[in-house]
Amino acid sequence: MNTEELAQKLTTGCRILAEQDIVDAFGHLSARLPGDDNLFLMNRGISPALVTPEDFIVLDLDGNVVGGNGTPNAEWPIHACIYRARPDVNSVLHSHQRLSRIFSLSRHKLRGLLMSNVPEWQEGLPVYRGAGLINSVERGDTLARTLGAGSAALLRGHGDVVATGEVARTVLKALNLKENADVLHELLSRGEEPELWSPEDVAAWAAPMHVNVSREAAALLATKSWDYYEARVNGRLAELLGGA
Repeated sequence: MNTEELAQKLTTGCRILAEQDIVDAFGHLSARLPGDDNLFLMNRGISPALVTPEDFIVLDLDGNVVGGNGTPNAEWPIHACIYRARPDVNSVLHSHQRLSRIFSLSRHKLRGLLMSNVPEWQEGLPVYRGAGLINSVERGDTLARTLGAGSAALLRGHGDVVATGEVARTVLKALNLKENADVLHELLSRGEEPELWSPEDVAAWAAPMHVNVSREAAALLATKSWDYYEARVNGRLAELLGGA
């Protein structure tokens, strides 16, 4: 994937996140630049809901703009410090998603309750407890340590960060995080105490989902969710439903 294609995928990702009320006027989605682990693409300092491919700039891990036009977001250290600490991560999202903010301030941990989220988030998402924007390398490094080897962390009174190996996975993980938080929030709002999974249940959820599926079929299944949400934001789903 070249830089232009990556910028287009990031744009689609931002559209999906906006349509799902995960980003609005604020937030940023990034990806490592193909062929150079020390550079990354991130939307410049405008609403992620409004970006086009031309609104992504290239930054190095010190926050210098080395490609494109525009001013970087003040919280570029979120991305740079996670990339520096995690060679396996190729895409990072920071959002102010409402339920992430709620659980970042709650005595109830945001735990994995739903399907594939269960094994990773069973013990509850870690919470970065520092005050203020993540606008320095020192704070970015602290956040990266809070995230550890995981895919998501909450920022107290602030939002969340999601980090995975690829743009689509980061976007879909953010959707999973919101869905999981919504279910837990609903249970707690009804006065219910969530029934947590046993260690045996967690192991069952951790088992490969597509054991008896061919590699080709598994690849198609992996893109199904992205294709659906992309169709929602590019108008294709509306056209199909309108013609039904």
